Amino acid sequence: MAAPKWLAIVEEQIIVRLDPQVLTQIEEDTLGFADRLTYGADIIYKLNSQDLLQVLASSVGLSPSSQGAIVIWTYYDNLPILRTLMNVDGDLSQKIRQDLLQHPLSDRIVKAYGFIVSQISRQLLTAIADYVEMKLRPIAIATISMVTVFAWCEPLKKSGKNIHLPDAVIVNCWSMIIAAPITVLILWWLISRLPFPLPDVPKSAQQLGRNLLYVLESRVFQVVAIAIITILLLGWLAVTFIEPINAPLVRFLSNVQTYAELSLPIAVISLRKLIISNLSKIFLRSSFLVKLLFGRFIQ
Repeated sequence: MAAPKWLAIVEEQIIVRLDPQVLTQIEEDTLGFADRLTYGADIIYKLNSQDLLQVLASSVGLSPSSQGAIVIWTYYDNLPILRTLMNVDGDLSQKIRQDLLQHPLSDRIVKAYGFIVSQISRQLLTAIADYVEMKLRPIAIATISMVTVFAWCEPLKKSGKNIHLPDAVIVNCWSMIIAAPITVLILWWLISRLPFPLPDVPKSAQQLGRNLLYVLESRVFQVVAIAIITILLLGWLAVTFIEPINAPLVRFLSNVQTYAELSLPIAVISLRKLIISNLSKIFLRSSFLVKLLFGRFIQ
């Protein structure tokens, strides 16, 4: 859901305008909110991510206003009642009008306000994760193509022979592993520079892709992906250090490793979101990292 009129970003400050009608709306929108978290609907009121990045830039001195913190002003019937300052490192300070504590709706106001602040905190992570994903997309494309060729080298070589590709291209796995990301990145760069838009993908195909990605990025598949990578590391360690001592064990691990390698590209896709999410959390906790890695892009 997009941000409603009562929630906005004005001059790199977040403004919340409450009244009895808005309080009722928030209470209705948050009914069963905990249940909806299961399906990934953890952000009900979604601010513009680019504007939110500007707020973040302001909090670390990377914009002309240089607020020094993420500033959230809350009004009730156009009367300022709360101001919250959130620092990138997690510190939070609030100022509240004393007469709000005697207001007959004070409990509802404070509860609604707390929910909105939690929504903003969640979306800060989402906005940074989206930004990190956008900047790391070429690296992700190159990595997935490299891993795919590494894991499926022999089947790809056979397919290459069937379609009569030059032997220089398919004779050696390492040459294919090196050539794959370079080729994919060149194609991606050329497509991104086309002077005309590509035809839209059918909505049914888009929905199928989203559903497939949702399944691959689920907790179950992430656990399986970690297990696959662990098996591959154990296999490599076994071949390196255990083979002189216990050859049968090494042969068993090598066989398991062969089957695990075929699933490696899927494992990388499954862990992509988890890696980006953890990177965004690290960035959000450090104003230095925000300045260093986001500075010249956020402005």
